[in-house]
Amino acid sequence: MEILSTKNNNALAVVFPSVVKHQTNLLNLNRWWDKVALVGKINSLNVPQSLLANMLDTKGEFADLQELLIENLLAEQLQQVGRKHRSMARTLIDIPNRNLFERTADVGFLATDARFVNFLKAQHNTADTQRIVQHMQEYAAKYSVYDDVILLDPQGSVRARMNNAVAEQLGTDPVVQQLISSGKDYVEVCRYSALCPHKTIASLFLAPVRDPHSNELLGVLCLSFKLEDEMTSLFADLDDGSGLVMALLDARGKVLVASDQSLLARGELVATNGQDSLITLNNHQYFCTVAPTRGYQGYVGLSWQGCVLMPLSKPLEHQADDIVAQQDVTLWQGFSATLSNIQRRSRVVTDDLDLVVLNGRIAAARTDADEFIPILEEIRQIGRQMQGIFSRSVRQLMTTALTTHYNSLSAQAALAIDIMDRNLYERANDCRWWALTETFTRVLAAADIPPQAAQSMSDILAYINDLYTVYQGIYVYDNSGRIIAVSNPGLKEWQGTQATEQSLWQSVMSLTDTQQYSVSAFHPCDYYQQRPTYIYNAAIRSDNRVVGGIGLVFDSEPEFRQMLDEVLHNADAKRMGIFVERSGKVISASSNAPWQAGEHITLPADIISHRSGEQGAGIFTLEGQQYVVGFAVSKGYREYKTTDGYSNDILALMVEQNSSDA
Repeated sequence: MEILSTKNNNALAVVFPSVVKHQTNLLNLNRWWDKVALVGKINSLNVPQSLLANMLDTKGEFADLQELLIENLLAEQLQQVGRKHRSMARTLIDIPNRNLFERTADVGFLATDARFVNFLKAQHNTADTQRIVQHMQEYAAKYSVYDDVILLDPQGSVRARMNNAVAEQLGTDPVVQQLISSGKDYVEVCRYSALCPHKTIASLFLAPVRDPHSNELLGVLCLSFKLEDEMTSLFADLDDGSGLVMALLDARGKVLVASDQSLLARGELVATNGQDSLITLNNHQYFCTVAPTRGYQGYVGLSWQGCVLMPLSKPLEHQADDIVAQQDVTLWQGFSATLSNIQRRSRVVTDDLDLVVLNGRIAAARTDADEFIPILEEIRQIGRQMQGIFSRSVRQLMTTALTTHYNSLSAQAALAIDIMDRNLYERANDCRWWALTETFTRVLAAADIPPQAAQSMSDILAYINDLYTVYQGIYVYDNSGRIIAVSNPGLKEWQGTQATEQSLWQSVMSLTDTQQYSVSAFHPCDYYQQRPTYIYNAAIRSDNRVVGGIGLVFDSEPEFRQMLDEVLHNADAKRMGIFVERSGKVISASSNAPWQAGEHITLPADIISHRSGEQGAGIFTLEGQQYVVGFAVSKGYREYKTTDGYSNDILALMVEQNSSDA
């Protein structure tokens, strides 16, 4: 933020008015001091020159301290803004990047769907097309991030699509031939496409559909991702009411989606050279913060960037965001030595001034310069007023510094829990969709299940598990709970046994439609080496009759830890992250934290009393140790945990010990 403080002080008068207010008050007092001292010098010729020199020296000390004070006030304000904006910009790219990573697995797996394969292999009539469209709708009902599913032939012509509002005869898109000629597993594009002429920008994922036996190319599957919908929701989540403008930029810095399209139109170039800088838009200046993608599990997508613009035309301050209690300012041990020294030095200079005034009174009495005594008293009053400004300013500095710290912690907690919700949303989708696999339905509906049929299901599960590596294992069970097929050798010993009661397999028998699912409690699991995890279940149906179910063993230990570790990326090494239930049961902790999954900690009532979606920060005692804590309560994502009937409040905590070296 140095560019603001060193080159654009006039702009700061608007952005940080309290700093300028303190500076103006001090300047006025300095001028008054000069006038009073001049009056005294003119009218009190009998006063020793050494006394006047001492007064000037004391005033010089005040001036040095004033410069240090204003510099630190501004630095703290800028630091608060800079950290906040960098965190927001990273969130604007990290969240979409993780989301799009899931889409790459989706399109690859869905391209092997037997119904799509058979549809493209044969001639079809209207009824066939209607059935395949219903299949697409079933998919989009599970994965609600898509607004269209399209099947194309190898020439790029549409064979079937979910969105009936768009005419079937559309222009072809060269990306289809690019995919085919490239030999890649999938291709991702984000631009205008003739496949979606109703949209000015389309985020598309395409994969080849091949005959599983001959490997013949049958066509191309295209998934249309709701990018604008996704970003609009994210902009709303991050909006703090301060007038910031947020945007998602492509690799060249051109706007894909913006929170204010009247300011940042799609396709407009935001020229920042990848660094914080000042830009001018519509004759107004903005401070621009940009964060490039860090990638996720090797996926960098189209190398997009997150962007935050701060207008330099309106105040940003919010009275410390009403987040800091004065008691916390007293308790926090993290203040810099500079803050404490400013307060201490202001008292020392005031004491020095009192001594100068006392010596002046004595000198005035000795030289019969009674007319100088009112001058001395006025200067002492000026010094008192200056010291008062210093005290108030230091309190503001401390409050701002702690607010910055709190905002950083709570923002990280909110990001962590959002990533968790979005990740588990995908798990709820996966179990429901895979439960619709035709082979599973056919095998489980039969009166007898021969070994080769069970093996065919295991082969499918193995293929799925290779694509979706977030699972320790996947298994299919019949309507009595007997495990029939498993995805990997790690679950082989459980094949043929009764699924455990803790896995919640029984719950699928009461599920009434394909949109429903069930999730086990976070308990130690036989299928996870007695470590705690979640198992996601969905019913497998035949003619609307439940014939069995599918269980997904989430690999919670590394997945949750990685979420927390990535959120803490480049943060203070002593900062730790925790996912925890309201009961105090630890779901996961970052690599540097002492807590283990399944342990219990006692959470303060001031934390667990917060409702879904709320966040905050404070100084609390956990397990006998005082910590600075930022927290956020899960709020769900799309329909997950909001309207789908599943309730599981989790809190993310970002903590660090409250000590001077923390």
